[in-house]
Amino acid sequence: MKGIKDLFKALTLIFVISVCLASCEYNKKEEIQIGDLPDPILYGEHIQPIFNTNCITCHNGSTPPNLTVDNSFFELTAGGYINVDNPEDSKFYKKISGSGSMAQYASDLDRAYILKWIEQGANDD
Repeated sequence: MKGIKDLFKALTLIFVISVCLASCEYNKKEEIQIGDLPDPILYGEHIQPIFNTNCITCHNGSTPPNLTVDNSFFELTAGGYINVDNPEDSKFYKKISGSGSMAQYASDLDRAYILKWIEQGANDD
């Protein structure tokens, strides 16, 4: 009889947890698909947040390029990391793509934003 009571308690607990989880709302930010990127890509709104999330732990002034808010645009554009004539040949884009040394730190969406930003002339907004 004790075994049946324990089984009933376990099933009841599983049921209660399932009901609670099913009733919870998950506020997931709507994901942008690569084909739906905004136009234009704005440096401060779209590119710098990628650095803030993925890069500035290391690239904070001690490891070039410095990708902190006050320095990143100048570091990339004046430092020879960007090639607006051939965006996919940009030193920066190569580092975060394919077998580049920083590829693991950028998602496909991050790469799409960065490439489109370079294709649009790598402007500062």
